[in-house]
Amino acid sequence: MAAATSKQPSKKKRLFVAAIDLGTTYSGWAYSTLNDPDKVLANQAWFAGTGTLASQKTPSCVLLSPKKEFEAFGYEAETKFAGLAEEGKHHGWYYFRRFKMTLFDDRKLNRHTSIEDISGKKMPALVIFAHAIRYLKNNFMQTVHNRVQNVKDTDVNYVLTVPAIWNDMAKRFMREAAIEAGIPNDQITLALEPEAASIWCQGIHTEVQRNFDTTDLGISAVGTRYMIVDLGGGTADITVHEKRHNNTLLEIHKATGGAWGGTEVDKNYIQLLAKIIGPNEWKKYEQKELEDILDIHRDFETKKRNISTISSGQITVKMPSSLKDAYEHNGKRSISDVEERFNRNIDWKKDKLRVAVTLMKKCFEGPVNDVIAHVEEILSEENMGNVDKIMLVGGFAESPYVQETFKAHFTGRRIIIPSECGLAVLKGAVLFGQNPTVVTARIARYTYGLEIAVPFDRTKHSREKLVDTDAGPLCRDSFWKAVEIGQVIKNGHEVPRIGRAVDDYQPKISLKIVKSKQRNPAYTTDPDCEVIGHVVIPMDRTLKADNNAVDEIFTFGGTELMLRTRHKNTGATQELAFDL
Repeated sequence: MAAATSKQPSKKKRLFVAAIDLGTTYSGWAYSTLNDPDKVLANQAWFAGTGTLASQKTPSCVLLSPKKEFEAFGYEAETKFAGLAEEGKHHGWYYFRRFKMTLFDDRKLNRHTSIEDISGKKMPALVIFAHAIRYLKNNFMQTVHNRVQNVKDTDVNYVLTVPAIWNDMAKRFMREAAIEAGIPNDQITLALEPEAASIWCQGIHTEVQRNFDTTDLGISAVGTRYMIVDLGGGTADITVHEKRHNNTLLEIHKATGGAWGGTEVDKNYIQLLAKIIGPNEWKKYEQKELEDILDIHRDFETKKRNISTISSGQITVKMPSSLKDAYEHNGKRSISDVEERFNRNIDWKKDKLRVAVTLMKKCFEGPVNDVIAHVEEILSEENMGNVDKIMLVGGFAESPYVQETFKAHFTGRRIIIPSECGLAVLKGAVLFGQNPTVVTARIARYTYGLEIAVPFDRTKHSREKLVDTDAGPLCRDSFWKAVEIGQVIKNGHEVPRIGRAVDDYQPKISLKIVKSKQRNPAYTTDPDCEVIGHVVIPMDRTLKADNNAVDEIFTFGGTELMLRTRHKNTGATQELAFDL
């Protein structure tokens, strides 16, 4: 599939910078203006449940009609679908929730990747992501229009947040979803979530200094090194920064992490309920009682925010009467059996389930212990000895259990938990959009290069790689290295090479962009090599192979990989984005 011609994100200053944080569990937007770039404003008007509770984020839920037309997003989608389910009218509707994790380390990701809604019906992932981004964009524009007259779509640069541990295909997917949502490509910037949080908490040119004293955080002095642990709904995203001169940041450890976010706690809780009534009965119940399933999730979301390491006794959660019926219907059991089966750690009376805190804590143990083990592994590395501060951000970082566990494990290091840590990524993304060069260098997570053909050398090339062309015998599948894993790459770092046609009058060059965990792979077919995209470069079909060449210039060090070309003969230039 040919690559779409593209442009690098525009450096043009516009009246507004708006950040869209499409999270696994919750989403929101924030913005600042060209006249007052440091004053970041977030939406205050998401109304939960009955409409009496206002919040700055809304659930990441998309509701489509039976005709596959967009109906609602967020709390509105939740409430409407629950109402449809209560009346038995939800059949045929499409309800998607927590779909962001589709993009986590999916090596088969492309624009045709599909995702399932709550009942198993499939839709293209690109369509669902675009619906979500479009809604958040339109909601932002409506709010701005109410405050400022004559604002146009072209007056806004949009920043979309993505986990730093996402692969390049996932980042490209998010950009294409934003384009599908109606945002022009040159008005889109991607911000890495832990970086955005770090920028916000640094207080770099921002009113955050009015909210809390950055001196107390201890991360603003030049030379200070600290770890950022961004705990979201789906992933834990971890990197290490050093404060540099001129209010800039340097990445000193490549971003790492895993699927250890808050939704893992939810999964463990649901597994507990499935264990109570039986796995098969639970599957049937999930498909039949969608409204009650939503209520169960909502109730636990509230309860889990109050669970700490020192909690004791029992926690009471509401259980729909339909769950009691499902349990007793199977084998004519009684809910009084539950208490005995779980050694009196569970007490089920009518619509209330009293669960021992020890069982609830076990829901947290897996993901939290995985994060802590990973943090310990990073801090044990030789050059991490002077990193004595760990900053927790993200929605999951608001959990008392998470905070207390980190403090207990890392007694020799200072645990920093900024106020409103769940909004640090969103607000920091706005500041990043105002100054995308604030992070001066990053660490390459992989060795990046191209699959090319080089002159065949019988002394070092495998015979099976030999191919005859008009330009002579060549070795196919050769790995041309642009940057190496672990390399410190400055923002805007350019790596040029000359691309040549191998046949006379060749109309185009098709390139495969490849990454590897090896430092010096010989062939793109080596273990750990992975094709992450394709680029098609138009050539001059009137020229023979010897004269048909282009400069291929890769740009690294930003949040995305970019490529531009310049034809040697014609001087024609273009900027390309690799295709999914």
